[in-house]
Amino acid sequence: MADKIPVAVKMTTNISQQGEKSQVGIEATGELFQKQELTYIRFKEDLEDIGEISTVLKVGKQEVTVIRSGAVDMKQRYVYGKRTEGSYATPYGTFRTEADTDQMAMIWSDSGRTGRIQFGYDLTLQGAVAGRYDVTISIEEAKVT
Repeated sequence: MADKIPVAVKMTTNISQQGEKSQVGIEATGELFQKQELTYIRFKEDLEDIGEISTVLKVGKQEVTVIRSGAVDMKQRYVYGKRTEGSYATPYGTFRTEADTDQMAMIWSDSGRTGRIQFGYDLTLQGAVAGRYDVTISIEEAKVT
C-alpha cells in the first residue's frame, strides 16, 4: 500500500440553478495516496442535519470520480468532454444522475502532495436539468505537529 499523506482539503462548489446562484464549501482533513496511475484523496464531512459522510476522490489525468458514503450515498464520474452516468441515493430512493463535463484542470506540485483540481459540469437528475456546477478542490499537505 502506498504512503498515506495527511492533507487539508478545501472544496468549493458554485451552483447555478434556474437563475439562482449558491455556493457550498467544505473544509476537512484527510489523506492522499497514489495507487497505480491514480491519486486518491479520502476525507470525512460532517453535515448539519444530515450526518457524517465519507468522501473519496479518485483522480486520473482527465477525470475525477467522487464517491460518497454514509448519510448520503453518491457516485459520479466526471470525464472531460463526456457525459457520464452516476447515482445519488437518499433515504427516499436512488436517483440516476448524468454529468456533462466541459471543464477539467489539474495542477499538482512536483511532490504530488499539493494540488488544485477544477471541473465544471451540467447535471441532470432523473433526466431533468438540475443545474450547472463548478467545483474547485484545493489539497495541501497537512503540517503534522
